[in-house]
Amino acid sequence: MKLKTTSLLIAGTLFGAAMLPAQANNEAMADLLKVLRDKGTISAEDYNMLKNAAAADQEKTEAAQAEVKKQVAEATADMPKITTDGKLVVADREGNWEFQPIGRVMWDAISVDNDGLYDGTAGVGDNEGRGTELRRARLGFQGSIYDWSYKFEADFAGGDASIKDAYVGYGNKLNDSTKWGVKLGQSHIAFGYNTKASSKYMSFIDRPFYADSALSPARESGVAFQLNDKDYRWLLASSLTSGEIDGGETDVDDADTWAVRGSFVPFMQDSKHMLQVGLGYLNRGSGDGSFRYRQRAVSHITSERPIDTSVADYDGSKAFTADVLGIYGPFHALAEYVDYTAESNSNSDQEFTGYSVEAGYFLTGESYKWKKGYNSGVSPKSPYGAWQLVARFENIETEGLVGGSVQTEDEADKFTLGVNYIPRKNIRLMLNYDKVTDLTVDGASSDAEPSALKFRAQAFW
Repeated sequence: MKLKTTSLLIAGTLFGAAMLPAQANNEAMADLLKVLRDKGTISAEDYNMLKNAAAADQEKTEAAQAEVKKQVAEATADMPKITTDGKLVVADREGNWEFQPIGRVMWDAISVDNDGLYDGTAGVGDNEGRGTELRRARLGFQGSIYDWSYKFEADFAGGDASIKDAYVGYGNKLNDSTKWGVKLGQSHIAFGYNTKASSKYMSFIDRPFYADSALSPARESGVAFQLNDKDYRWLLASSLTSGEIDGGETDVDDADTWAVRGSFVPFMQDSKHMLQVGLGYLNRGSGDGSFRYRQRAVSHITSERPIDTSVADYDGSKAFTADVLGIYGPFHALAEYVDYTAESNSNSDQEFTGYSVEAGYFLTGESYKWKKGYNSGVSPKSPYGAWQLVARFENIETEGLVGGSVQTEDEADKFTLGVNYIPRKNIRLMLNYDKVTDLTVDGASSDAEPSALKFRAQAFW
């Protein structure tokens, strides 16, 4: 049987169009039929017939797709909403509750040159060395139920679990422009900026000398209260705590600590062009009558702690802190100062002062991200990631008298240079070079200038 050329063309047209998606199907076939009609390959009657058939098929396809969408919407109406943008959040569709697993992994590789600095134990030196460390390995969860919130996170990096955050909270609006909230359990003390800033978003591998130490403690168990503007243009927080949870409880001899911190934004063009100022005060009881501040020079993996001061007959502490954060496009600067006095019943008070000044610049155009009064995660603008250069200078100094006559003094100056690469907002690679340029131990100047080259690979969710 001989087929007409026109029939073959029409059959080929229908077959080719059938292989395309519905929308492209009709558009492609309509264009092709017009070409065939204009060239006289098919008649106007055949063109109209096929055009009407295509239109009818499109209506059926669209109706079928709409029905499928409707059935899917009805079937999933009562199912939770799942968000996967860099984190996994499960929530109900009315926003009444949500649940999120959280965690972070930070792996460090370090090369240290202690430049003749010893750990003070029987002349044992720790001059040079290389090592790796799992600095943080945290798992936990957080969420909310109506106006209530909760969070639990533990760190397993040391082999045993240590509790970080473990609290139940409540928050609500005071009015249209003001919010308030309270946390019951273990959470951050309301004091220093660099101590509370999350390790996930820090510009450097290590915090400054004074941060996350006896001079600026991080987390303790108790009550924390916060009042803030809805846009966090101002914030007032306070905490009353009595030690850190260890083995599921705090020690009855742990000192009671009351702290308060406030911050305000005197200038804000937008979140990428702004200035924030913060102030804090801390009052700590004597507890079991012991106090000790000690600090490594350049690396968390070395045993040496050249700055090591204890206070005999300890009778409580008072401390002040001030910080300034400025962001201008890809550039940021952050400075913080801490003044800490540890009182003694038998000796003069031990005075501690510390400060740090840092600056950073994103070569790829991103900005230091400000969120709720602190820094947060940066999302790269390019699929090739974000690059940031950072630098910091810091100082720590302690001074006091023992027995009313013997002067004790420790002091250290250190600078840090760093490069951060953020390929995705949940991944960060960091390279730091630290060097101590001036060191005084027990009142005597030291010739040692320890240094370290440090690398970190981290991920969080």
